[in-house]
Amino acid sequence: MLAIETQIKKSFEEEGMMPEEIAEQLGLQVVAVKAKLMQLSTTYRRAAMGEDEGKDELNFSDDQLRDVNQIIYNTAMCAETPDGQIDYRTRLAAATYIRDDKKGRKEVVKGLQANTFNIMNFNDALQAAKHNAAKIKQAVLGKEVIEA
Repeated sequence: MLAIETQIKKSFEEEGMMPEEIAEQLGLQVVAVKAKLMQLSTTYRRAAMGEDEGKDELNFSDDQLRDVNQIIYNTAMCAETPDGQIDYRTRLAAATYIRDDKKGRKEVVKGLQANTFNIMNFNDALQAAKHNAAKIKQAVLGKEVIEA
């Protein structure tokens, strides 16, 4: 982990700073800081997604999850149409779901964690986009003033 990434995570988790404050302190774009926190900090992800650490009542129990997984598996292996023919579409959908879930493709956060990015490059790209947008806006407004 880069020093700036460590500093961002520490500032949020240990010092209680908000992403806006971290961005201002480090001279970064707020979006870049939030993206990096989403990637690095479980605490930030929970806060951003509105999850309470203590509230688990909306999640399935392990037994319920085990039962549901068995149903999905049975569907992938045994789905049939009403006339008794093999239902390949349903089997494929269930099998694809099982494979994607096993590979971690169903977890958005896991995907974000796997895709590491350089925060400085990301920040520079954001600043360049803002600068270019301002230039375009000025050019458009300047032409409108001349034509009017």
